[in-house]
Amino acid sequence: MAENPAHNNNGNEFWARVLQNVAQTVDSHSFETWFRPVVFAGLNETSCRLVVPNPFFRRCFLENYSDLLNRTIEQLLEAPLEVQVSAAEEEATTQGQTLPVCHASELKSETAQKPWLIEQLWLREAVGIVGGPPKLLKTWLALEMAVSVALRSPCLGTFPVHASGPVLLFAAEDSQAKVRSRLDSLAHNHGSSLEQIDVQVITADTLRLDRATDQERLETTVRYYKPVLLVLDPLVRLHSLDENQSGPMAALLGYFRALQRKTGTAIVIVHHARKNPSSSAGAGYTLRGSSDLYAWVDSFICVQRRRDRVVLLAEHRSAPGLGPLPIELSPSSAPDQVPYLRLSPDGTDEASGPDLLRERILKLLECSAAPVTTDAIRSSLRVRKQRVVDTLRVLCEQELVVREGNGFVRRKPEGQSASSGPDDPIE
Repeated sequence: MAENPAHNNNGNEFWARVLQNVAQTVDSHSFETWFRPVVFAGLNETSCRLVVPNPFFRRCFLENYSDLLNRTIEQLLEAPLEVQVSAAEEEATTQGQTLPVCHASELKSETAQKPWLIEQLWLREAVGIVGGPPKLLKTWLALEMAVSVALRSPCLGTFPVHASGPVLLFAAEDSQAKVRSRLDSLAHNHGSSLEQIDVQVITADTLRLDRATDQERLETTVRYYKPVLLVLDPLVRLHSLDENQSGPMAALLGYFRALQRKTGTAIVIVHHARKNPSSSAGAGYTLRGSSDLYAWVDSFICVQRRRDRVVLLAEHRSAPGLGPLPIELSPSSAPDQVPYLRLSPDGTDEASGPDLLRERILKLLECSAAPVTTDAIRSSLRVRKQRVVDTLRVLCEQELVVREGNGFVRRKPEGQSASSGPDDPIE
C-alpha cells in the first residue's frame, strides 16, 4: 500500500493530487463548477473530510461524482478511504470593540480579478437595478441572468459568465408555478434542466427589508446558501417606505450595500420606471422614486420600448456601457415549454464587439471535436458572415486558428501539424 499522507501531515498535497487526477477525467466546465469550490477539511487513517458550499451542492456533487472521487482516492492510496462531505454551516460572527481595519496595501485590487460577473451586463459583486416599465421583460431578464450564472452559460446566448455558483431568488409578484415554468424554459434553452441548476427560491409570503427582523433573516439565509447572485423582484414589494423620500430609501439601499460587502454576493433588484418620464431624461432618471436609487447602483440595466421593439441598455460605475440592444421572447422548440428570452437576431451582432467576437469564436472552436465551417460559426453565434470572415483572418494571422479541410480549429500544440496554414483564403 502507498504511504498514507496522513502519516506525514501532507494532506493538502494529497488533495492536490486528487484534483489533478480528476481534472484529467472530467471536462473543464464540470471541474470548475463541482470540484473547484470543494474545500479540503482534513485527512486521517480512515477518512477524508470535505466541505461544500450548501446542501444542494452536496446532494448534486455526491449523486454525480462520489464514485469518481472514491475511485481516484483508492487508486492514489491503493486502499479505500471513506469520503465525508458536509455543507458549510452558518459562520459564527463576533463583534469586537474596534472597527475592522487593514493597511492600504492589503485592500483588494480590481486588477487581481476579472471585473465581470456577466460580461458587459453586470459587474462582479455589484449591487444594481434592472429597471423599466411594467410588462417589459424585466423579470424574464433577471431570471435569465440567474440561470446563466448558475450554469456558467452565456447570458442571452451572447454574454460570457465569469463567476458561476448558487443563485438565491425572491419573486414576490409571481406564483411559484409561474416562476418554475419560466426557470424550466430558460434552463432548457441553455441545454440543461431545472433539476441541474443551483437556483434556490425564497418561498416566504412577504419580505419587508425596512424591518430589522427581515433584514437579519435575509442576511442569515444569504450566509447559509452563499449565492454568487441574489435576485430580488420587485423593489416595491420589499418595503413599505415612500420611495420618493431620500432619507428612508437611503437607509434601505445602505442595507443592500452592507449585505453585499459582508457576503460578497452580487445583488440584482428589479424596479419599475416612472409612468411618464421626460423624453430627454437619461435612462437612470426614469426610475421611480428617489434619485438615490440611480446614484446607488454599480450596474444598471434599463429595459425600454422603442417603436415596436424592446431594447436593453446597460450602464456601470467602472466599465463602459452597452446598447441599446433589442431583446424578445422566442417560442420554445419544446411544445410543453413557455417561451425563453433572447437577443433579437440583429441585436446579437451588435452585442459582439471585436474582442468579444474573437473570444466567442475561439471558445466555439475549442469546444468542437471537428473543424467548424465559416457558415456554422456564423449560424451558431448569429453574427454577420463578413465579421466572422474578418475575425477568422486575424486569428489565423495570429496563429491561434488554422484551417483544416473546409473548417477551422484551434491551433494545435507545438510539434503537431495542421493541414494548412494561415495564408489559405477564408471564404
